Amino acid sequence: MGSRSTRLGREIVLIDKEPEKVFIEKTGDREIHYFYWRLDLYKPFDYEPVTLLDGFLCSRYHWKGLVLWTEPVVRDKPLMTFALGVHTPLVYSRKWQVFVVYCLPELTLSESFWLGFYLTIFNALLKGMIKLPSDKAFHGYMDKAVEGKVPEEYRFRLKEWTFLIIVGSLPEKLPSAVSDRLRECG
Repeated sequence: MGSRSTRLGREIVLIDKEPEKVFIEKTGDREIHYFYWRLDLYKPFDYEPVTLLDGFLCSRYHWKGLVLWTEPVVRDKPLMTFALGVHTPLVYSRKWQVFVVYCLPELTLSESFWLGFYLTIFNALLKGMIKLPSDKAFHGYMDKAVEGKVPEEYRFRLKEWTFLIIVGSLPEKLPSAVSDRLRECG
């Protein structure tokens, strides 16, 4: 069941574009911020989650991917934008190494095909971000925070990813939720 959004959260990132709303879900010590648009390029109800996992900024990519941003550009908070049309969260990085991890036995034939497709798109999105424009203005988003519920089917499930993308240096220690999920791979 979805948790109720609260307006009591603090910004996790600074953004350069305006979502319609931001839902903040608090579970234990963790907050997940859902940037919401009523419509994206090809579907209604676009919820794009961002959270911190053991100090690392995390987002979701195409429902099945967990993105771990290990070296974000920071101006008080990490700087983030959203891909045009589909609103995928993209974080400016100091280092552009990209690692992809997935458990081959767990992928269906369809998921294997789509993974290649999604990674091609993600690579193209990142290519457009390698240089941070000096005139780009970033701001907070708490003025967009609303009370309400994130529907169950849109919630960010941190342990239910099919593939992991790490942008930045490979950390010496992965967040525990990521390590636990990797140990499950058969």
